Amino acid sequence: MNLPSFPHVDMFSAGINALYGVLVARQPSHNRGYTAAGLLIMAYFGGIGGGVVRDVLLNDVPSPLKDPTYLFVCLLMGLLGLAIYRFAESREERFRTRTLAYFKSFTLPWFAILGAHKALDHGLGIFAAIVVGLIATTAGGVLIDLFSGVTPEIVRPSEQLVTTAVLASTVYTVIAVLTPGIHSFFPVTLIAVLVAFIFRVFAVREHWPSIVPPPVHGAGPGAVT
Repeated sequence: MNLPSFPHVDMFSAGINALYGVLVARQPSHNRGYTAAGLLIMAYFGGIGGGVVRDVLLNDVPSPLKDPTYLFVCLLMGLLGLAIYRFAESREERFRTRTLAYFKSFTLPWFAILGAHKALDHGLGIFAAIVVGLIATTAGGVLIDLFSGVTPEIVRPSEQLVTTAVLASTVYTVIAVLTPGIHSFFPVTLIAVLVAFIFRVFAVREHWPSIVPPPVHGAGPGAVT
């Protein structure tokens, strides 16, 4: 399959997700008294987690294990994250929450699109490409949540986290498959990023709810019916 050219977006995605990983790990909900070294480890796992899981699913040697540059990029972005949080710590809670939300909205589409791209490049179909894109997007965050003893965000009400990842993968996959004559990176990828980013921003700003089933009452003596 002839796909749009894809420059070193994997490295860019790893760096952005490493930065976001540190910001999440410093949140009160996740912070377990991590040392600076511990936070940099979180940055590394947050940065490469999605790419490693994606490559393992596609039976490839994970890119971060082949290129040591990933380590340096993630560490540098982790240090930047520590500096950003130190600045944000002096600001009001609303500012910190909003900053984190915008970072998440920006980082989401890139791993989703890259996962879908690699799946298509391996000859998988549209559905498989969307699934790989979703997994690649959320794996790094799941690792950070599990390290912090927090229920992974992907299974909690999270203002359309999964929907945004699926949207980014789907838009990229459909355009790439249905317009084989377009081989340029920017139109195809940036359209998918823009659509997913705008959707996520509105979801966060307008507090679009996730579908949550009604609670199930417990059975047995004294249970409320």
